[in-house]
Amino acid sequence: MQDTGNPSKTTRAAGAATGINRAEFLRLFGGLTLFAATTTVAGGRFAAALAAGAGTLTVGISSDIKTLDPQMSTLDVFRHTIRSTVFESLVFIDPDTLQADPMLAEAWTLSDDGLELTFTLREGVTWHDGSPFTAGDVVFSIKRAKDPEVGSPFSAQLEPVTDVVAVDDRTVKVTLAATTPGILSNLAVVAIVKESNIADIGTAPIGTGPFTFVNWTPGDHIRVERYDSYYRAEQPELAAIEWRIVPDSQARLAGLQDGSLQLLALVEAKDVKQAETFADVQVLTTKPYILYENFNINTKRAPFDDKRVRQALAHAFDREAYTKAVWFGLARPTINPVPEEMETYLPDSSSRYPFDLAKTEALLAEAGFSKDKPLKMEILTIAGFDSLKSMALLLQDNLNRLGHDVTVRDLDVTVWIDRIVTNPDFDITTDNFNTGPEDAASMFNSPNFAPTSNVNQWNPPGYAELLAKAVSENDKEKRIALYRELQELVLDEMPQITVDHLPLFFLATGGVEGLVIGPSGIDDYGQVTVEGS
Repeated sequence: MQDTGNPSKTTRAAGAATGINRAEFLRLFGGLTLFAATTTVAGGRFAAALAAGAGTLTVGISSDIKTLDPQMSTLDVFRHTIRSTVFESLVFIDPDTLQADPMLAEAWTLSDDGLELTFTLREGVTWHDGSPFTAGDVVFSIKRAKDPEVGSPFSAQLEPVTDVVAVDDRTVKVTLAATTPGILSNLAVVAIVKESNIADIGTAPIGTGPFTFVNWTPGDHIRVERYDSYYRAEQPELAAIEWRIVPDSQARLAGLQDGSLQLLALVEAKDVKQAETFADVQVLTTKPYILYENFNINTKRAPFDDKRVRQALAHAFDREAYTKAVWFGLARPTINPVPEEMETYLPDSSSRYPFDLAKTEALLAEAGFSKDKPLKMEILTIAGFDSLKSMALLLQDNLNRLGHDVTVRDLDVTVWIDRIVTNPDFDITTDNFNTGPEDAASMFNSPNFAPTSNVNQWNPPGYAELLAKAVSENDKEKRIALYRELQELVLDEMPQITVDHLPLFFLATGGVEGLVIGPSGIDDYGQVTVEGS
């Protein structure tokens, strides 16, 4: 959920270090029963929209965004808000098929040699200021996202692109350095932006999506309203969407009960469990491997530049206990970020690094740490994300019981971004990322693993070259073998500690229909309706 955008208008101070012992953790989480969803919608696609009048959808979110520039933010909360409603890409990944569907591009062809991808753009699309959308906008957007001077976290997705040109106003030709089977998945996360809006895009964005940006009051709310000239004439159904920033999960649940909120985005299992007792509440979920939780490790900082220390930390976290206690069995423990459902998955790898404090102690001893010379470490976590905080506390307790000196610090999301991305100054942090299940290239070129820039600051010799070979390999079996080799490297080097795979959860009142939750955190609100509004 990292972000590299500009600082927001308000920043709260970092919180104090906290601690919890194992007994307290188990009392908090261990006694809760497994959850059975009241209403589950597989694949993120709801039933057909109700024939209701347009209204305003009010959504509760746990944290704020940092910038409104879609080429600079990878925060979950941004993708599920402004990125999903104001901006669009050439294609949209269908959550059921994991294939690219037309969006701003209505069709595309790939040359016989696999090196030229030609897009035909949709006719009649306009920007929210009324100006026409053209091929020039696509060319500008791709070049901007690739520009190292801009520093977009999506630049790695465009690494194979060597050139992009406008053939005419409705035709764009993208040239690739090598065949790239996952190029459509890569382009699906690159938002198309308007060149004349760049100076103001961080605070007053103009897009082509079904909703126009209205206002953002940092720490309070974000609001968008229907774009009446949207190219899908029947969409959007809603008149407006307002996301209210409510950090406290109990306050969000109370809002769902009293009707002040109609949808809660990105909720955790304990909230789902509690909402099970509410009348007329839907639990909306995706495929069970859309997201993974992890600890990012600063591999440039001693002693975390020693892989023995990183491997020791992997053995120090009880993934089985955590997923049962905090996610009520809804999350699936794993050490491999690649889910088992993907054909590139390395067989029998998810259970490596079992919880074993004796191995932790032995590896740390090899690296020079003991009770007499304890490992000192600070784990950063984001305020308002209870499951991530629980991860941090459990790892802290296990290591401190071995005599080490581990603290946990809560940070406001804007402070956290500065410490993790803008000016890296951290030992280890909790985080979560989309798996990019549509193509393995999406994961390995994400801000978590891209060789050119990743939050772990990890790029060992040969990694970039191996990834480039995997991304460009056309032969299916050879491509799978290369991605499995990459997983072996990651599991040996352990630049991050993957904890689990899990779905996304939303909670909605019974009258909300039509939302499509995308696999990469980009949703479709075009057909959403709210009954009785």
